[in-house]
Amino acid sequence: MRRLALVLLMLNLLYALWAALQPASGPVETAGDRSGVETLVLMSEIERPLSIIERQPELCIALGPFSDESSLRALASEQLQGRDWRAGVEAEPLVPLYRVLVPPAETGPAGAALLTSVRSAIEGAGLDIDTYLVVGGDLDGVVSLGLFADRDNASNVYEQVSGLGAAVEMQVENRTRRVYFIVFQNDEDSDFIQESAEIAQGIDAGAGITEKLCEMIALPD
Repeated sequence: MRRLALVLLMLNLLYALWAALQPASGPVETAGDRSGVETLVLMSEIERPLSIIERQPELCIALGPFSDESSLRALASEQLQGRDWRAGVEAEPLVPLYRVLVPPAETGPAGAALLTSVRSAIEGAGLDIDTYLVVGGDLDGVVSLGLFADRDNASNVYEQVSGLGAAVEMQVENRTRRVYFIVFQNDEDSDFIQESAEIAQGIDAGAGITEKLCEMIALPD
């Protein structure tokens, strides 16, 4: 019996020692205790459809165009006292022009000698075409055969001179002009804008009322 008691005592001591050496376990997390933990939700798990808010561009009422800023300012001083408006400017395309020319070659006559050569060829063919030598600028040293508003006229000169063996070219010159607008916010009184448009047409016959994107209207320099 004494031996059995000693064995049981030794087993109890070994168990106590083993339990003391085990690492402490952390707190048990329950299903309801998830504070501070991010939860990933899939789009397919959302029952309600997402609403997409689309920002509409802001529109302004533009009165014009005016061919010069002074005309715009004259109307503004007469008609727009106490009104919320600003000036806007745009580049308006014009009808292109067509230039016929003979550029200087890398080897051959240049300057006055090139002008004399081209004139002699034109006069020898019995053609009546004005020529002059361009001095300075992007076309420096070029012999110009004319600047035309009508493409057919430019083409006729081009064909006549190229038939003489000259290295003639025809270039298109695109042009723009600055035009000015009086710009109102879209909530401005429509009757007042209509009245202003009628007055504006007395200053510039091409003036009218248009809607433009506010963010696309540039300010004058």
